Amino acid sequence: MDDFRTSSKTKMRNLTSILRKFAPQCLIALLTGISPISESRADRESGASGMWHRTDEAAVRLIAERHGLDENGQIQLGVQIKLEPGWKTYWRNPGESGAPPRFDWNASDNLHSVELQWPAPVRFSAFGYDSFGYRGEVVLPVLLRAASAAKPLSARLRLEYMICARVCIPIHAKLALDLAPANPQRTGRGIEASSFAPLIRHYQELVPQAAEMSGLEIVSASLSGGPGKQILHIQGRSDRPFQAPDLMVEGPEPFGFGRPELTFGTGRHNVVLALPVFAGPGKILLTSQALNLTLVDGSRAVERRLTPDS
Repeated sequence: MDDFRTSSKTKMRNLTSILRKFAPQCLIALLTGISPISESRADRESGASGMWHRTDEAAVRLIAERHGLDENGQIQLGVQIKLEPGWKTYWRNPGESGAPPRFDWNASDNLHSVELQWPAPVRFSAFGYDSFGYRGEVVLPVLLRAASAAKPLSARLRLEYMICARVCIPIHAKLALDLAPANPQRTGRGIEASSFAPLIRHYQELVPQAAEMSGLEIVSASLSGGPGKQILHIQGRSDRPFQAPDLMVEGPEPFGFGRPELTFGTGRHNVVLALPVFAGPGKILLTSQALNLTLVDGSRAVERRLTPDS
């Protein structure tokens, strides 16, 4: 089961090409054969977290908002990643450098479907490249649906994710969490929220929301300029003054998009974000291709798919 939303070419980059891209900028270290370190006794007793997979730079595990499946056979999990100071990891679209996480749930038992959500990322600039991702800590919310609510769900995740500072490290982790079946007669531990529920909800609130919930709106998209000199213009609106808006654009290959130049309207309730369009050596025109746009302002974010007007 693969939970990527961008094109397979973008999401499933060949590791060799990733290393080649990073080689001019930083030293690559490959980690193999790393054994996970056991979690604390309190974590084990909670029944709602898996074991940490640790390196010197990062740690990752599965956490759950409750101790078992609900009556519909569903449960909200989180992929919790903690990073040491100075390290970052990547969003589903890493930008000009880096690599997106890859998720393989195929070893799970009694798993019907997986729905992954992405908290809005921040922009990083290093070595002349812009990338998108997370620092410090992030929880990626994941909704699991069991094939049968009456049976236990054994969640098994093979996760590949990259972390970078001065060194860039691809990490391969095997994560596990066993979840109790739904039981309408159970009134205690199986249906109560776990201690991780507030943390998972916090990161769910950072996932781009609809315009009426976020107070942000992506109004329009248009293009100007000729081959190799195109500019993408995005008009945004906010129900309160913009603070420091940013825009992440996901489009078809070979197109890329630079850092936006901001022009605010009166009162900063409106903004036009102008981004240079990178079209590769062929300098082809971006025309009627649909773009996935993520507008971020502080803790608020909105997402919309649009085809720009030419």
